[in-house]
Amino acid sequence: MKIEGLGTRGTMPAMGSSSTRKTNAMESDFSSEFEDQRSSASHEQLQRLLDQIDEQGAKLTKTPTYDELIEYRSLIKNFVGTVVSQMYDVSTQSGWDRMGRQKVYTTVRKIDTELESMAEKIRLGQSEQLDVVASHDAIRGMLIDLYM
Repeated sequence: MKIEGLGTRGTMPAMGSSSTRKTNAMESDFSSEFEDQRSSASHEQLQRLLDQIDEQGAKLTKTPTYDELIEYRSLIKNFVGTVVSQMYDVSTQSGWDRMGRQKVYTTVRKIDTELESMAEKIRLGQSEQLDVVASHDAIRGMLIDLYM
């Protein structure tokens, strides 16, 4: 009786190799489905926050008071915090400047600067409607850039 294949590798079918492939495919399908659900939920949350920011921005342009500004600032901070905390998970592209820093951090700083200047305008009582609207539009544009 002659036994062939002893000592040679790869001639015998590996036990469980097809089930391993099925498991990997199932894990891949589950992880991609989970990521899709998570991404759509975060996009819905960000869209709701943008709608709230638009409503509060309209209130702020009509009546530029401290209460309206505080509410507007808290909505902006909440939006930016959500985007920054979820950025690495949601975004598939990384934006880098020439110094090797991410562009997002620069955008966050610009939004804070715009909020600060708007607060100063309202605090000094020199807030003309067009200045507040222009600041609101600039912040809205930066948030849309951050969202996309």
